[in-house]
Amino acid sequence: MSFEPVERKWGKSPLAFPLTVLVVVLILLVPLVVVLTRLYEPEPPGLVLADELARIGLSSKIAVTATDERSGLRKVEVLLRQEQQEVTLLSREFPRQSWFFRAGPPSYNETVEVAVGELGLRDGRAELVLRARDYSWRQRLAGNLAEEVHPLLIDTRPPVISVGDATRYVRPGGTGLVRYTIDEEVARHGVMLNGIFHPGFPLSPELPGEYLAYFGLPYDTETISEALVIAEDLAGNRARGGIAVNLRRVNYPRDRINLSDNFLRAKMPEFTAYYPEMSGSHLDQFLYVNREVRGMNDRRIREITSNSLPQRLWEGVFLRMARSSQRAGFADHRSYFYEGSKIDEQVHLGVDLASVRQAEIESANHGVVVFAEYLGIYGNTVIVDHGQGVFSLYSHLSRITVEDGERVERGGLLGYSGVTGMAGGDHLHFSMLVNGVFVDPIEWWDRSWVENQLTVGR
Repeated sequence: MSFEPVERKWGKSPLAFPLTVLVVVLILLVPLVVVLTRLYEPEPPGLVLADELARIGLSSKIAVTATDERSGLRKVEVLLRQEQQEVTLLSREFPRQSWFFRAGPPSYNETVEVAVGELGLRDGRAELVLRARDYSWRQRLAGNLAEEVHPLLIDTRPPVISVGDATRYVRPGGTGLVRYTIDEEVARHGVMLNGIFHPGFPLSPELPGEYLAYFGLPYDTETISEALVIAEDLAGNRARGGIAVNLRRVNYPRDRINLSDNFLRAKMPEFTAYYPEMSGSHLDQFLYVNREVRGMNDRRIREITSNSLPQRLWEGVFLRMARSSQRAGFADHRSYFYEGSKIDEQVHLGVDLASVRQAEIESANHGVVVFAEYLGIYGNTVIVDHGQGVFSLYSHLSRITVEDGERVERGGLLGYSGVTGMAGGDHLHFSMLVNGVFVDPIEWWDRSWVENQLTVGR
């Protein structure tokens, strides 16, 4: 008996066909699973408040961001809820852009302006409700829902300001002080004088709610059109209180400065090392320094002196450079002449004091060094923060002996006088500033003025 081999119709292995079918099924099924996974994605939208919000006032703004990178945003809502009352502040629906991936936008930003007085809500506790729904196929195609509830306080009552002692007469370039009280905690307060804001500071830890603000009047002030104490509470409500500040006229002297070729040849190389963009003749370079560099330097000084320590460090009258004579005054209007022709005009915002060469330069009062380096027309310069907006500036130094952040005492060594910057001879250029405004140092050297004008009500 013999046996003939049986021919297999489906290949050499009985598993070949099922495996082929399985491969085909997997090829079709895997993409389908991926598609369904994305369509039925479970991640809800993200919700973010731009600012931490604990209170809203009579007029407030709420900045909201909603995101959904997968299926996209379907709807975004912002509501204000108080007890059983619910007010819709924002409701934005996004039409479907596709039946598949990212049917709505991936993100949405909106700033909602809230006028509480028009919503019929009262002062007290409330809730801010944020909602966002996406285009996921979950929840029977209704999508994933995200909701956040933020407790907050509705506060529509502005703070109450009571203005107390204040400097009544101030001349251009002068300094004044205002003392005031505020009946609640506030986020921002101070004196607004002709559009310049002078921040206020606590009068004393033992006197909560009592504040003072020093202010400086620019040298070129011609009239006082605005003099207010302003305050903004934690809910954004604002209040204002008037101040009676009277302007005393003053005429500042005028100087003529004749420029020589020797001076220009001696001075300009120092500036080309720091400002390589300078070009042209020595006179061209001088004009660039006297105009453009001066402007850059003054902007830098304003930036440095616009942010002060909150505590008062200085005490009593400020020191004047020992055994010195005055060479130029505050707000002197200078006209520059070259070969008999007027070429420029500038204003001298300090007092020039001269003694001996390489004289010791001392801090005029207690403070913290906030700048100690080269500064263009001012040369080697030190700026000291005395707290509560008051600063002193020392320039043209030959050498600086202090560093940024260093605490200095009244009479402490800062450096030595010199001729750096736009100095024609060895001297100290001394300036006082109040919240970035150059003011006349002579007032700060006057003991009776400091005691009578700047210690009001202390």
